[in-house]
Amino acid sequence: MKKLLYLICIACTMAFYSCGTTKAYVGARQEKASLATINQGTNKLTIKKRKTQESALLIQVDSISVGNYFKGYPKHCDILPGTHTVEIRHFQQWNDNQAGAAAVGGVLGGAIGGAIAGSIAESNNPHKHYLITFDAVAGETYNIMAVTDPETMDVDIYVTNAANEERVKSSYKLKEEEKK
Repeated sequence: MKKLLYLICIACTMAFYSCGTTKAYVGARQEKASLATINQGTNKLTIKKRKTQESALLIQVDSISVGNYFKGYPKHCDILPGTHTVEIRHFQQWNDNQAGAAAVGGVLGGAIGGAIAGSIAESNNPHKHYLITFDAVAGETYNIMAVTDPETMDVDIYVTNAANEERVKSSYKLKEEEKK
């Protein structure tokens, strides 16, 4: 019995570990020195006297999907040097009023109830996707940031070099929602 429980725990751990991907390029694994790394940026701020945070969740690098609501979002991805367009989801904690719905659905309805509640929570969670383009250099690490001005609620999307926190030349645009 203990052996079975042990094997189930290992299988579940491997399944959850393999959900996210940190390889955001096509081809064989590369040496770390020949790659660049992009990180999910997080910003802490105060809105209406309430401490909160926001993140630039990594969705897609060029045409390679790296994260989504159900499988999770990677904290970082390795990319080849060159020009890349990264899709991010601007997660604003202060707007996430449905955060507990998936947990309650999971407790009350099991895995299927949790998935349904999570899907409903996701569709009701206001968020925007942005496309940011920049040039990556091998051996460098970059933070992709989404920063909201608490006074005006204007959002600035940019890339910084993780080593010195200097801005890297980049451009961004709001991703148009596809019509269904």
